[in-house]
Amino acid sequence: MTVFNCYMKIAKKNINTIIMYFVIFITISLAMVSVYPDSGGIKFTGTKLDIGVVDRDKSEISENIIKYLTKFHNVEAMDDDIKELQERMYYYDKDVIIQIPEKFAEKCTAGETAIDITQQPGEYDYMYLESQINDLMNRIIKYNIAGYSINESFKKVSDTPKSKVTLLDTNGNNGQIPNFAYLFRYFPYISIAILGNVLGIIVCSFRKREVKNRMSVSAVSMKRQSAEAFLAFIVIGIFIWLGFLAVALILNGREMSGNVNIAYYILNSFVVMVMSLSIAFLAGMLAKKVHIVNIIITPVSLFMSFLGGVFVPLSVLNSTVRKAARFVPVFWYEEINDTLSKYAKLPDEVIREVWSNIGIQLLFTLMFIAVALAVSRYQRQER
Repeated sequence: MTVFNCYMKIAKKNINTIIMYFVIFITISLAMVSVYPDSGGIKFTGTKLDIGVVDRDKSEISENIIKYLTKFHNVEAMDDDIKELQERMYYYDKDVIIQIPEKFAEKCTAGETAIDITQQPGEYDYMYLESQINDLMNRIIKYNIAGYSINESFKKVSDTPKSKVTLLDTNGNNGQIPNFAYLFRYFPYISIAILGNVLGIIVCSFRKREVKNRMSVSAVSMKRQSAEAFLAFIVIGIFIWLGFLAVALILNGREMSGNVNIAYYILNSFVVMVMSLSIAFLAGMLAKKVHIVNIIITPVSLFMSFLGGVFVPLSVLNSTVRKAARFVPVFWYEEINDTLSKYAKLPDEVIREVWSNIGIQLLFTLMFIAVALAVSRYQRQER
């Protein structure tokens, strides 16, 4: 087991790299768990803004608008003093300043409902507020045209019962996404980064001419050397994979143990670990010097993570980016991860989709290995 032991010794020398990436992973995991605490489902609440109102009209309709907004936001009447308004916005004392112009009531009867809204730079909450005001004004004007007074119109609008919405639990998970699903989302980045740097460096080290010459005259056959190298790859890969699962169990063990789909999560993470091994092998074959491995792996891991949905959820990617992301193996891992998080129990057609995506990841793995072997053969012929 000379080659195997040598692999292990080199891996041990790179233990700091492994620890560093695991610390990064644990930090991200803890952050995600705190952002997405255990809950009885996803809850949606309206945004409550701090609003300053300057009423230059002092009419029935302007007072009713202020009264209406008070139901949903923190509203404060303010003096028509530009310097004060600017100061309150500058120090983020107010999210939005509303200015109701003079003769606003007359304009409303003519169908004009423009109100000046000033928001903080770069913020978009004003769109939500503007929608509320426009909806209120449109309904008041319709009632007013029908013959009701402004006060009567406002009362009609205010007395309109809120719609009751019942969410259908079609997937059986009550809209919940398990906390540990966020941990599994980040595993491809950690896997590619750690295995790529550690094993890529080992492969590159064994490709040095003096090392290869020494091994070629060794009493250990080339077949035995390859078998021991393969075994070392698998052992190191499984060690990293088990370390990840240990972190996940420590943070969300109870939730994981009660999840019906946990076996698919684990299988999916194992497949992406194997795929990471193939990337590490390819990086080690491409790099001519040890320090080049990191130069290859770092951008590759970041590129695959950003495009594949690790750092940016697949749901927010536009159609063009998603089409490009299909050429990245991590995309198919995240597709499975997102699918598993949506279902309490997978339907048969979804199970077939999961297995199909696992197969695609394995095809990518075979492709990376084939390219690495082709590079190896070319390098032997070159010499």
